Amino acid sequence: MARTEFDRQIEEGMEQGVTALVRFVSGAPMGEGPGRVGGVPRWQRALMRCVVLAWAVWAALTWWWWEDHGRVIWGSAVVAAVVVPVVVVVAVRGRARRRHMRRLLVPMSLALKELMPAWDDAQRLKALTIPLDRSFVKVALPDGWHGQDGHKEMLRELVHARMGGLWAGEWNLKEYPFHVVFYPKQPTPKPEPPETLDFFSPEVQKAIAQCKPGQFVLGFDERHRPVIKEMTGETAMWALSVGSGGGKSSFLQMVITQLVGQGATVIGVDVKMASIICFEGIEGIHLYTDPGNIGDMRSAVSWVAQEVAARNYIKKQDPKKDFDRLTLILEEGNEFGDASKEWWTENKEKGESASDPMWGDIASVMRMGRHVNVTIIGVFQDLREAAVGNRGLRNMFRLILMGNYNANQWKMIVNTTPVPESVDKAGRMMIIEGNRRVWIQVPYADQDAFREHCLKLRAERGYSTGDLYGSPPAPSPERLPALLQVSRPLPFAQRAPQIESSEGIGAGQMPHDEGRDSERDAGRDSGREVVSLQKEGLAAVDGRPVEAEQPVDGGQEEFLPLAEIARRLADEGITVSADLIRQHKRRRKDFPVGTQIGGKELFTYSALAAYYGADGASENSGDPVEKEPEKEPEKNDDAPPADHSKPSGHVLAEPQDEDADADEEEDETEDEEAPVTLREAQQTFLPNLTIAELRRARAEDPDFPSESERRGAEKFYKPSDLKRWAGVSREGTRVPPFTGNIDFG
Repeated sequence: MARTEFDRQIEEGMEQGVTALVRFVSGAPMGEGPGRVGGVPRWQRALMRCVVLAWAVWAALTWWWWEDHGRVIWGSAVVAAVVVPVVVVVAVRGRARRRHMRRLLVPMSLALKELMPAWDDAQRLKALTIPLDRSFVKVALPDGWHGQDGHKEMLRELVHARMGGLWAGEWNLKEYPFHVVFYPKQPTPKPEPPETLDFFSPEVQKAIAQCKPGQFVLGFDERHRPVIKEMTGETAMWALSVGSGGGKSSFLQMVITQLVGQGATVIGVDVKMASIICFEGIEGIHLYTDPGNIGDMRSAVSWVAQEVAARNYIKKQDPKKDFDRLTLILEEGNEFGDASKEWWTENKEKGESASDPMWGDIASVMRMGRHVNVTIIGVFQDLREAAVGNRGLRNMFRLILMGNYNANQWKMIVNTTPVPESVDKAGRMMIIEGNRRVWIQVPYADQDAFREHCLKLRAERGYSTGDLYGSPPAPSPERLPALLQVSRPLPFAQRAPQIESSEGIGAGQMPHDEGRDSERDAGRDSGREVVSLQKEGLAAVDGRPVEAEQPVDGGQEEFLPLAEIARRLADEGITVSADLIRQHKRRRKDFPVGTQIGGKELFTYSALAAYYGADGASENSGDPVEKEPEKEPEKNDDAPPADHSKPSGHVLAEPQDEDADADEEEDETEDEEAPVTLREAQQTFLPNLTIAELRRARAEDPDFPSESERRGAEKFYKPSDLKRWAGVSREGTRVPPFTGNIDFG
């Protein structure tokens, strides 16, 4: 039977219908081209089409076959009420996936065209798998693909560029199906030093035991390894700049303890009075912590500079000579520099430079000290040249430690960019050595534990002063701050009659001196030697006892230096400093005359109490003090005329032989008679003393000679007076031999 055209059309129509039905039910695109990229997933489209097809078949049968129109209407309403919300929810929840497809998957699949030219866009999109959380990237590879022509590296760079960060690929080119999966690289945890570190832990003590002389443990680094630095050569001078709570005090205490273990001598200048005070009294550690005695601190720095000069001279004679370590610690160096500048401005001679020479001594130590084992550890908040005397000190600190800092502090100390972020933890510091930066954790211990350990080290290893060519200056007694002094409203002048009328007490003598005098008298009667200290309760400094008072025969008065009298006057409510008393002694003609005892001019307490008591009473009350008329003494023709220039109760010095003095003055050379400045006297007549020592003596020593004349603001002195004060004979030798220290009373 022949096949007609109508049959052929029927067959083709049936094939097209079946194909359309299959495509409709399977969710495939109904057109010839591929579906829209990033649209609804195929399975969702298939489900929706099947639901719609089932509803359409049921509705047609019910409407035409059973003719139940009401059921069709109600069923359609129920289906619509269920399907519409589901479609809305699916559409909303699918927005993230569609956005993910449009923004990442589709553009990235198009970028694979050059790497996979054999595949079309749909195949490349199907080959690329990236979940919404972007936890991995999987790329299916064509058969025979081996990453030739650099395609493997290009694919890796494409993933890095589109996904961001670093990704590691796992390649499968041996087994079918071929693919590569990229995973993000896990960030390596940043190594950090230990949170805390005990100085007495076995690890720290083992590292300290392994150190050679001149090496010190500073802390542990990020790998928990000890960081050991040498305080020699280029890194002999250290600088610290650590904010509050950063562990600066613990660092200094740790380093001082290691210095003691190596037998070093430590000179500590601390205006803060807290960081290193725990080492006070330990042999070989000399601390100057009284901000009221800046002259002591300057003398300590000057002494270190003199030690450097002496050691360099010895080193020149004996190049193989090795010296014990001498370390100068400057705590709060900027504050000390400001206080020293004020001291210099007040005490410098006319014509001298306005810049503080103290920075010159420090610069000399830094330049010449490392060769002879003299080093400096300075704590600064500002290392700019203007803050350290414009001496070029900044570049000489080759090892700098920073901690708990801010950007401005970094610029003032290191002055490099970019500024690294600070780690604000106690004991966490950065070591800056050239271009190298290392974070460390500083070992910590209690102050008492550091002190006990230092005492133990001194007892076990000993201490030697063989390489010290002088003794550090003894610190002056600490001055009581003005607000802590007890002030009494009743002036001394109103209590003087009660004191003088006390039974068993000499005229002008304080009641609390009675027991002291009775002990002295009892000792004299028993034949044993009695020595009373100038300052009660004052301990010996560096093993040298305080010079004892010399009792004066034939008198009940106690002769005291001006500093002690000033303290006793303060106890009685008469506030007058020792410096002011010395100025009055030099400038006022009615000032009580002292007595020369043991080469020092001493005074009685009663004389100065009477002198300042009247002034104090008039100042406190505002009215002049009425004095009772003095009774005229009975005339005695045999008695010598009274000398009214000296106060009552004052033991006069033995009259000097004026002829002998005149003969002695005639023997002096013309050079000794010509007045000279303080610097000329030091260079010509007193070479064993420095100009700093002479200036300090002029400001603090009551026995220092007064100027003989003044030319403008320049002061001139007689060489004979200066040499007599210094105990120097005409031949230029000390009498007794010079020990390197001057006792300023």
